[in-house]
Amino acid sequence: MQIAILEPKDFSLKAIEALEAIGTVSKCKTTDIDNFISDKEVLFIRLAHAIDKAFLDEACKLKFICTPTTGLNHIDLTECKKRNIQIISLKGEVQFLTTIRATPEHTFGLTLTLLRNYKKAFLSKNNTTWDRDKHKGFELYNNHVGVIGFGRVGAILAQYFKAFDSSFYFYDINDKIQEKNGAKKLSSIEELIDKSNIVIMAASYTPESHHFFSKKHIDLLKGKYFINIARGELIDEKYLLKKIQTNFFKGVAIDVIENEQAENNLTEILDLTASHNLVVTPHIAGATFSSMHRTEEFIVEKLHSYTK
Repeated sequence: MQIAILEPKDFSLKAIEALEAIGTVSKCKTTDIDNFISDKEVLFIRLAHAIDKAFLDEACKLKFICTPTTGLNHIDLTECKKRNIQIISLKGEVQFLTTIRATPEHTFGLTLTLLRNYKKAFLSKNNTTWDRDKHKGFELYNNHVGVIGFGRVGAILAQYFKAFDSSFYFYDINDKIQEKNGAKKLSSIEELIDKSNIVIMAASYTPESHHFFSKKHIDLLKGKYFINIARGELIDEKYLLKKIQTNFFKGVAIDVIENEQAENNLTEILDLTASHNLVVTPHIAGATFSSMHRTEEFIVEKLHSYTK
């Protein structure tokens, strides 16, 4: 079996050894992606490439796509189904994912970054003013945090914020989701925004949820902090940027943008960081060495069960 690792940098050596027991492993070291994937039956991907119809047309022998992610919006699932390509991912792996903490940790860090003005307060060669009054911020103690989407990340965040004595609320479209870790369930996004000073987007993305966080929701965030570590496609990003330009928010942090693998608004977003309390990270929430290695190894185990 021909196995390709499309983004091999820092890939788990343990995972590679396990893959070699299944078939012949090739690491992509070329810009000629089309030729590289043309004879591959298994493809290990991350997030750098959009796996769309044009991509799949070149990978005519593909049987499995392995993606150590929970979100799948970088893959054309409809096209894969037509071609009988099996998607092996972390989606639904609840028990395993409770031990993967990179994303909630990064989210917590982004929250502190906004509240404590770390972007400007971290001194360097180009930022030399020793003036504590210039960078006064706010505490998590007695603050009010709301998360949209109370899955694995949201539930772990509830633990983190409660440890700092914050009030924690959540809204989830799934009525069966129950309260836990000290989090209080609310009946609507509007109620959550009203009660929260800090609003975190942690919902899963599906085609049906595209831009579900619309203008009417963004308009309710005046003077609040907003953080998105889920998917850029969940939000009306263009409208969000317009509101950032008017200093509408207390602060915004985003780890995801819309159309990350294609034409997008990144230049406009980065331009806004110069004069607004806007923090941007390049989809690194889940990108730690430990979490990526463990998820890669887990996906290889799943692949092995499919190929026995």
